[in-house]
Amino acid sequence: MLSLGAVLVQNLVSRVSDRVDETVDIAKRNAIAGLVIGLLLLTAYVLTLVGAAILLARHYGAGPALFGLAGGFLVLALIILGIVAARNKRERELRRLRRQQLAARRDLMAAAATMATRKPFAATAVALALGFMLAPKSRRDDD
Repeated sequence: MLSLGAVLVQNLVSRVSDRVDETVDIAKRNAIAGLVIGLLLLTAYVLTLVGAAILLARHYGAGPALFGLAGGFLVLALIILGIVAARNKRERELRRLRRQQLAARRDLMAAAATMATRKPFAATAVALALGFMLAPKSRRDDD
């Protein structure tokens, strides 16, 4: 007869392995579907570009049509590059601010722990204040 701990561990392992297998199967299926969808979208994109080049070549000639398309895509790529660079800069700034806030909280907690060994009643007050200050904020706007 197995002990209660062994039964619980066996139950936990079977549940975890079932979920892992299920997650791996879903990931494989999604990866295959993503590759097929990506291939079809790439094919549609290339055919659209060829059709646009042929249409523009009828009006302007082959050279100007291809250079016009290339110039348009170059401008589009530069615009996207600028947007991504601005967003990356913003994310770096937000990460830096979060690191500073975490460092300040860590220092505050260290000071509270030091005070707790010397003055237990003051430490209780500081712990309550820290609990209110560091509690997660509600995302709901109350009017």
